Amino acid sequence: MSTRILTVLLLVTALAYAPLAHGCVEDGKWFVLDGILVAAFLSHGLGLITKRQRPALPLPLLVPAGCLMVLAAFQALNPHYIYDPVTQGLRSLGNFRPGFPWTVDQHTTVVALTHWGALGLAFLTMTDLFRKRETRWLLLGAISVIGAAMSVFAIFCKMQGGIIVPFTKTPSETFFGTFVYHGHAAAFLNLCWPAALALVMLSQHGERPFIRILGVNAFLLIFLGLFVNTSKFGHLSALPSLAVALLLMRRAVPSNLQGLPLGVKLVLSGVVLATAVFLMVPILAPAIGRWNEVIQKGFGNRPVLFSVATGIIRQYPVWGTGPGTFSLVVPYFTVSLDATYRGKLTHAHQDYLQTMVEWGVIGFGLWLAIVAGGFLRGVRTCLRHPMELSTITSLVALAILGTHCLLDFPLQIGSLRLYAASHLALLWRDRSANRQKVADEE
Repeated sequence: MSTRILTVLLLVTALAYAPLAHGCVEDGKWFVLDGILVAAFLSHGLGLITKRQRPALPLPLLVPAGCLMVLAAFQALNPHYIYDPVTQGLRSLGNFRPGFPWTVDQHTTVVALTHWGALGLAFLTMTDLFRKRETRWLLLGAISVIGAAMSVFAIFCKMQGGIIVPFTKTPSETFFGTFVYHGHAAAFLNLCWPAALALVMLSQHGERPFIRILGVNAFLLIFLGLFVNTSKFGHLSALPSLAVALLLMRRAVPSNLQGLPLGVKLVLSGVVLATAVFLMVPILAPAIGRWNEVIQKGFGNRPVLFSVATGIIRQYPVWGTGPGTFSLVVPYFTVSLDATYRGKLTHAHQDYLQTMVEWGVIGFGLWLAIVAGGFLRGVRTCLRHPMELSTITSLVALAILGTHCLLDFPLQIGSLRLYAASHLALLWRDRSANRQKVADEE
């Protein structure tokens, strides 16, 4: 077995393991995912050394990534406090160096950076691997299949009416599949269905019945799961994002299908609309009930959460409080809140604010350069090569996730980070090494 095949198998294993392990929320399961990702990096690195090749990684990616590594190292090596689990408070340390990047607790930051480091190695590996068209579509196909399997399993659990998260003893009214929190499940499905839709479009070119069957069924199952799930963002984002995806992918539809008579197009649109209504009617009443409940409760008190996070940023604007330390710092800024409410503030429910809290303005700027830089690179590729379905797929998936991050915390979860990193790596891939028209026009 070649190292390339082994690397791809390890990445597919990671993509399958991450959501099944309850999203890799707990450190124990997250470390297993880290091990798989590091193994994929080592396998790919061994292959490069054996073949005496260098990875094709764009400089605009390596510069902010390198700066982010330096910042993270300084933060981990300069703890200001130490967290005491007995008193659940922070004790000051004497060897703190003011003026340098720092963290409120070294252990918490080292654990967080271990997760980020393993993901970063896998991200660089995928960025290099995705130069090859077959590798891109293999992993996008894996994402489609895994998303469909999770959706089927989750719908089956909902039909059974259970309230216990599968493979655990944890009761939850908002779980979906193996995700304890329905918001994370919605983010996962939104990262999967664009890949399935792209497979449908890809199958229209030539005789590819297997890909067509796989793509159509995966897309329908994942999209249905968005509405069976009780996540409000999933309901809101589904149809608008699908319309945008279809608009962007229209150039990939063969000319013989584009030339269908208007009457046929109207009939097909009517069938799709009727099917959507038929599927949505049974879940419409529960969804309306959830929305009424959320409105009455002030949208989950998110305005309060955002104001708390903003207060922390004002206190520590430059270097932040250290990766992974939001839950340790927030109790000191919520003294005036109700005690039962304070215990729920483990995340800011807004990934942009939480990133700025933990990494500071400088760290946030570096993360922005990596994420936004890849997204803009993908937009430029899409404009130059409008038939390149894989790029459109990742753009749509990351756009939905980026919007979701305004109201929740999907990027604090291991599985969702991995899927987001896969899409981002696809956008950052080096196109100069593969300029064949067949590879570009998918």
